[in-house]
Amino acid sequence: MQVDHMEQGSLEWHEHRVKYRNASEASIIMDCAPAYWKTSKRILWEQQQGLRGSSVDENNPAIVHGNNMESAALACLNKQLGSDMKPAVFVEGDYSASLDGYGVDAEGRSIKAEIKCPWKAESSQVWKMAADGEIAEYYRWQMIHQDHCAPTEQSFFYVYISDEKNILIPHLSPEEDTAALLAAWEDFASGEPAQDWEDRTDDDMRILVERHRDLVQQKAILDVELKLAEKALKTEAGDGNVMAFGARIQTIEKKGSVDYKTVPQLEGIDLEAYRKPGSSYKKITHAKES
Repeated sequence: MQVDHMEQGSLEWHEHRVKYRNASEASIIMDCAPAYWKTSKRILWEQQQGLRGSSVDENNPAIVHGNNMESAALACLNKQLGSDMKPAVFVEGDYSASLDGYGVDAEGRSIKAEIKCPWKAESSQVWKMAADGEIAEYYRWQMIHQDHCAPTEQSFFYVYISDEKNILIPHLSPEEDTAALLAAWEDFASGEPAQDWEDRTDDDMRILVERHRDLVQQKAILDVELKLAEKALKTEAGDGNVMAFGARIQTIEKKGSVDYKTVPQLEGIDLEAYRKPGSSYKKITHAKES
């Protein structure tokens, strides 16, 4: 069902979103939101419970750029498709989707579009993937959610830099993906998600943290001293290879890496199918001293 006369970004729109499961949150529910979004199921749950405010920074340059460019992008897309799409909000049960464009094309087919205007233009990951005909996973789930709320005969993912530089990708939501998304939403709604972080204040952890912090600081000092010693040794050795007191100072030639994207025989081949299994690791960081 289309919700009439609701301007996206208005107070009414924000109040509406609090009541529903929103398309922009689909990637969080499917555990594939980018790390730089700084969100999670736990954070989303806390926002829904009123325990924290929105994690979206409306003054973020990327968000400001996208908002400023969206009207021009939609106008360009309408011209390309001979369509009359306009922003629209749809609701299906507990689900809601704010569409960047909804209408009909030149052939009278119902269509909708998800528009992205990357701040980093051609250097952005979204543009690079779109250039290969791919939709970033976190946006693909957003479109699957949109398809559930507002089924149309055709959906598009549109990445816009300018009227001369843009990419249009048709999208179709497989039934099994829609089912997986709805099941994930139901699981999220079934109870309180686990905390993202366990807050440890015991002495055992304090001792280990302080020792690690001290060693990191010592290592930083040693790294600087090591680089200075290496530079002095290489300068003293000159251009030749030198052996001195059990040390070797030599020049080693290294081959350049292969740029697989330029290999003609690999064009059109999905190299992801040959990727080795992923792995995980723990990272330790310390708060900067004020």
